[in-house]
Amino acid sequence: MNPIRKRIWRVYLLAALLLICLVLLCACNRDTSYSVEGDTVATPTHFMAKLMLSLSETSGLKNASFGWTVVVFTVILRLILSPLDIWQKIIARKNAKAMERMKPQLEALQAKYGDDKQRIQQEQMALYKKEHYSMWGMCLPTIVTFVVFFVVFAGFRQMVGYQYALDYKNSVNTFNAVVATEIDNKGYGDRNGDGIKDLYDIDPLSPTAVQDRTDIVDAAQTAVRDAYYSEEQTSIRSFIWIKNIFVSDNWAQSVPNYTSVTGQTGFATSRLSGVEKAEYEMVMGKVLGTGGYGKNGKWNGLLILPVLSILLSFLSTFLLNKAQGQPPQPQQKTADGQNPQMNTSKMMQWIMPLMMGVFSLLYSGAFALYMFTSSAVAIMFQLTFNLVAKIVDNTRGARPNVAKK
Repeated sequence: MNPIRKRIWRVYLLAALLLICLVLLCACNRDTSYSVEGDTVATPTHFMAKLMLSLSETSGLKNASFGWTVVVFTVILRLILSPLDIWQKIIARKNAKAMERMKPQLEALQAKYGDDKQRIQQEQMALYKKEHYSMWGMCLPTIVTFVVFFVVFAGFRQMVGYQYALDYKNSVNTFNAVVATEIDNKGYGDRNGDGIKDLYDIDPLSPTAVQDRTDIVDAAQTAVRDAYYSEEQTSIRSFIWIKNIFVSDNWAQSVPNYTSVTGQTGFATSRLSGVEKAEYEMVMGKVLGTGGYGKNGKWNGLLILPVLSILLSFLSTFLLNKAQGQPPQPQQKTADGQNPQMNTSKMMQWIMPLMMGVFSLLYSGAFALYMFTSSAVAIMFQLTFNLVAKIVDNTRGARPNVAKK
C-alpha cells in the first residue's frame, strides 16, 4: 500500500476511535430532560456538569455568578489537558524546524518531478521519515480539540437544563406557598379536602371568587418575581453585561419562555418535562419579558462573547499554524489558476473559528464564556511557550561562540 495511504488510514482509525469514545460518553448522558413534577430537581448526570456543580458548591463560588465558575472550570480543564498540549506544541516545534530544513529539498522535488504527483508524494514521505517530520502532529490537535469540545458541550447542555429546572421549581414552590397562605386569609381553607391548599379551593359560588382568584394569583406572581430577582439569585445568573448566563449572549429574552425551556423552539440545550404551558405562564407571569435590555426583556446580552470568541479562535488558529511546520503545497493549479489544495487548507483554517462563533451565538452564554476563556488561555499558553522556546534557541545558539572564546 502507498505509504501516504497508510498514514491516512492510521489517522482515520485514530479519529474513529476518538469518535467512538465521544459517542459513548454522550450516549451515557443523552437525556437532557428535567422533570419538575417531584419535590426536588435531579442533579446532572454528565461528569462535566457534575464537576462544574461540585466546583460551584465547594470553592466559595456558590453565591457568585455561575460565569466565574465557568472561568475557573475552564482554567482547571486546560491545566489538566496541559501535558497533552505541551506534547503537541513540542511536536509542532520539531515539525517547524524539520520543515525549515526540508523546504529547499521539497521545492526541488516539485520542480524536478513536475506533474508526477505520486512520485512527489513518495519522495516527500521518504524525506519526512528521514527528517522525523510527524504527520500525526499535524492532525492530532484538531481531532483532540473536536472531542473535548463536544464532550464539554454535552456537560454545559445538562448544566443549563438543570438551572432552568431549578429556577422553575423554586418559582413553583414560592407560588404555591403564597397561594396556600392567601387561601387561608380569604377564608376558604382546604375546601376540596385533598390536603393541598390551591386555587381549586376557591368556592366558585362565592360572589368574590373571581376577584379573590385574581388577587391571590397577583400576590403569588409578585412573590415569584421578588424571589427570582433576589440579590442571591440575580448574582448567580448575571455576569458582567449578560443578564442570564444560562441564555445566549444575543437577542434572546433573559427569562426563557415555555417553548424555549421545553425545547420546542430555538436551539434548545435542555427540556423541562412535567409542566404545562398554562401553569408555566401563570407561575412566571411577572417574570417573563423582564430583566433584559430593551422592551419585553429582549436582548439578554450584547453579542460581545460571540464576537470575542470568533476573534480569539482566529488568533489561536493563526498562532498554532504559525508555530507548526506546514508542508509546502503542490504547485499544480487548475485551468483557472487556482490551487485546490491551498484553497482547501485555507478553508479548514476558517471552519473551526466560524463553528465556535455559531455555538457561542446560538447556545448559552455559559458555553460561549467557556470557549472565550479556553481560547484566551490557549493563546497565553502558546505565547509563553513561544517565548520559552525562543530563549532556549538563543541560549543554544550562543553556546558555540562561548566555546570558541
